[in-house]
Amino acid sequence: GAALPATVTSLLCNLLIDAGCISSEEASSSSVNIQTELLILAAEAILSSFSVQEQSNVGVRAAVRLLLPHAPPKRVEGEVVYEPRISATIAEAISHRLPDTDAEARDLLHLCEEAIRLGSVRIADACESIAFSRASFHRSKGHLHREVYWLLRGMEILSNELPTQFQRKFGFACRRHFDALCENSANDLISKLASTTYATNGESKLEEEAFVSVLQAARNVLEAVVQDEDMASLLKGHMEANLLKYVVDIALADALGDTTKMASDIVRCLEERCLPGEEYGGVVSTLANPKMYAKLLHISVAILHKEESLFNGTMESTKCAFSVHGMHILMARLTQVLSWEGITTSSSAVPKTPTKERKEYFHAMRLTLCKGLMRAFASAQTNSSSEKDGKGGVVEQSLDDEVELMLSPCI
Repeated sequence: GAALPATVTSLLCNLLIDAGCISSEEASSSSVNIQTELLILAAEAILSSFSVQEQSNVGVRAAVRLLLPHAPPKRVEGEVVYEPRISATIAEAISHRLPDTDAEARDLLHLCEEAIRLGSVRIADACESIAFSRASFHRSKGHLHREVYWLLRGMEILSNELPTQFQRKFGFACRRHFDALCENSANDLISKLASTTYATNGESKLEEEAFVSVLQAARNVLEAVVQDEDMASLLKGHMEANLLKYVVDIALADALGDTTKMASDIVRCLEERCLPGEEYGGVVSTLANPKMYAKLLHISVAILHKEESLFNGTMESTKCAFSVHGMHILMARLTQVLSWEGITTSSSAVPKTPTKERKEYFHAMRLTLCKGLMRAFASAQTNSSSEKDGKGGVVEQSLDDEVELMLSPCI
């Protein structure tokens, strides 16, 4: 077809320019670059010809290989010479191609590695779209592990492979879907844990199987992140990934009956913190999404209920899974939930009208937290006394420190 003569013409032009026989520009004042024009025409001819033959994968690869040597910026006589049209043509060819296999996607990403490392942001954006397309394919097939793998590849391209001055923390499309995947997995797991393990009525075998299925899905997402050595270190401060980690730990600790571990991880999800990184701009937030507050409080109250049933009335032997600081966090989040539910003064433009059952539920929750705070004080005092008797020293955080922390602002 037209691909062969167009490609040969372009290659002959390149040889003549390299030999010094002709100039790439007709005149010093001309804005037309003959070499660039012929390269783009050849690439378009290749894409068109192979598309007609239903071999688009071959056409994209051939066109990209033809253009790539002319895409990166070059330094000529101390100045950077950059041809944006070449990179734009490569990016367009890649963006319009949805690879049929993971191998084809990896091959295209490998071809563009050098151009991305030299700072071609447009090609990097196109490569992220390739990674996202493979992630979308695996999501449609229910392959969570492979979906996470390709989302992380897209995030890595824009946050790690580009030069420092062009890097974008975790990218765009892939990051948004990765964040949503982690948050939705965490929310589904907490919802199932609250509605099955800590339900007021007995759980059925079907509900238990559904919980195990959700837990396994969340673990698959987390394992895919941990096993990715290139991205695991970059995601240490990532909110949604850390939320998923703590929620999975809560579910596993529940299976082992370790209420202390559960309490510690619940507090980590609910406590406010100044988010690290320039992209957050010093925002103070919690790992857990506000829609998870009520479910985490429900699980916390169930833990406190169980402790209360074992409480024999003597303060010396009382135990509380939550510290005084932890109880402070639970009460702070309960105050927010009560406001949202319309039980206390609400700043909402459309105030909610809670039902009688809802009011009684949250009243019982607040009473349980107050009793838990009492046991937390007693437990902290007992632990402080026993450690002083055993070590003759002062503990790292005294009861007075915990009380001061509880009474201080959340931040």
